[in-house]
Amino acid sequence: MRALTVWRLKHTVTSTVQTAKEWQRQVAAAHHSIWTHLYDSMRAAHKPKSKLKFVTLDKESNMSTLWRREEFLRICSKEDLAQKAQDIEVTIHVNQSKEARHNLDPESFFVNRFWGRRPDGVAINQALQIVHILNLNGRQTGTRGS
Repeated sequence: MRALTVWRLKHTVTSTVQTAKEWQRQVAAAHHSIWTHLYDSMRAAHKPKSKLKFVTLDKESNMSTLWRREEFLRICSKEDLAQKAQDIEVTIHVNQSKEARHNLDPESFFVNRFWGRRPDGVAINQALQIVHILNLNGRQTGTRGS
């Protein structure tokens, strides 16, 4: 009887995990579909004389990886961006699961959290020296390990 109970519990847990993974995959697919449609709409509305350049993110990249590209470095140094980002990051709630890391070193926590973010897209206006970081939702993406 005990073996049957353990098997049922294991089967239930396995089914629940598989269902959660499938749900997560479907949410990610919907997110990417919406982003692709929005991005295509923005590009279609883009005026030829506009100075705004949409940077296609062929793969997910975090802010640290993006800022290694020359087109970003021409607009703002990594150090300057880190300072500006920290001013914004400190206004964003720290999740309870990340409080211990935050309490160890609050200053580096916010900078590291920013560099770990993965934006949905980026648009650059080199004439005005502006980088627009596009994110479809309010969840804090790509912050694992920060």
